[in-house]
Amino acid sequence: MKNNHSTNDLVFIITALTPIFFVFLIFYFAWDNGAGTDRGVESAPAIADNPAAVFARPAKSFAFNLPGSAARPLKMLFFGDLMLDRHVGEKIARTGLDDIFSGFVSEFFRGYDLIGANLEGAVTDNGEHYPPAMSYDFAFHPDLIAELKNYNFNFFNIANNHLSDQGERGIEETGKNLDALGFISAGCADRKIGECSSEILALSGRKIGLAGFSMVYGLLDQNKMENAVRKLASSTDQVIVNIHWGREYEHNFNATQRSVAHKLIDAGADIVIGHHPHVVQGMEIYKGKPIFYSLGNFIFDQYFSADTQEELAVGLEIVDGGVTIDLFPLRSKSSRPELMADDERRIFFDKFVKWSEVDNGTARQVENGQLHISTK
Repeated sequence: MKNNHSTNDLVFIITALTPIFFVFLIFYFAWDNGAGTDRGVESAPAIADNPAAVFARPAKSFAFNLPGSAARPLKMLFFGDLMLDRHVGEKIARTGLDDIFSGFVSEFFRGYDLIGANLEGAVTDNGEHYPPAMSYDFAFHPDLIAELKNYNFNFFNIANNHLSDQGERGIEETGKNLDALGFISAGCADRKIGECSSEILALSGRKIGLAGFSMVYGLLDQNKMENAVRKLASSTDQVIVNIHWGREYEHNFNATQRSVAHKLIDAGADIVIGHHPHVVQGMEIYKGKPIFYSLGNFIFDQYFSADTQEELAVGLEIVDGGVTIDLFPLRSKSSRPELMADDERRIFFDKFVKWSEVDNGTARQVENGQLHISTK
């Protein structure tokens, strides 16, 4: 009887300890493979519920660890030229940046993973202007740019003819200050292509390539531009190109713009967004990819014509299999943009279709303010 009791006790102990032993093994091997240490390859940043989290970065590089589950819709909003110096700066000094944005309801800027614009000037230390002085000479204080976070801006194209307004020092300070503020930026000075031309980031379970180019004072090196886009497309899920180009104050895009846009898409761009003419230009869909030749101004002080105060914002919702594009016509009044009312909106879309190269089906979608493009 004693031996039977001993045997039973031993079986009971083994049975009780077996689950604990297996739990120990699981934790041991998980720890040994780096789950609880900093050994081996550094783990990539997770996709944040708050998109702004992926924009805080100490250096111009990203690592990615995209989840295996299906990506959620990616929502972005783009505006044209944003300039906060000169007469706009004077208004801000008197009434504040919030007054400039008072034409929008706050909800307009919510729900997007990325909101961007073409930043028309340098972000210098203390907003300094450096010699030589020029007729068009824009610089912004970092504290003022930081206030744009209140409206969920987190990306700027800086490839334009005003990035160099404050010389090489201004270009260097712009990159440094935007990084310090946590903004993503893409673009080199006019006609320059380099590492500063593009950025890759993780949003909504996707790798997004953002490229910025400027060709105001002459053509870009076409081969370098195409190679830059091709390289970006090879390592990302979507490529969005911002480009500064075209003739000022002309609503119709020209043959050079069209040729360059087509080459960008042939190289791998999914969406092309243009600016510089200070007025809205038409659009085109080439090989199923949208091209917006100019969004016009966003915040500027060109009060001399109605056309320079007629603007367009473009909202994008990218899902697996397609993109939905929302068109938001804006009317600026003394540097205060606001959404157009229905009647003015209809007149704008009539003009926009005439400036565009689109088929009848796309024209009808434009007139309704929303386009659906299938990528399947």
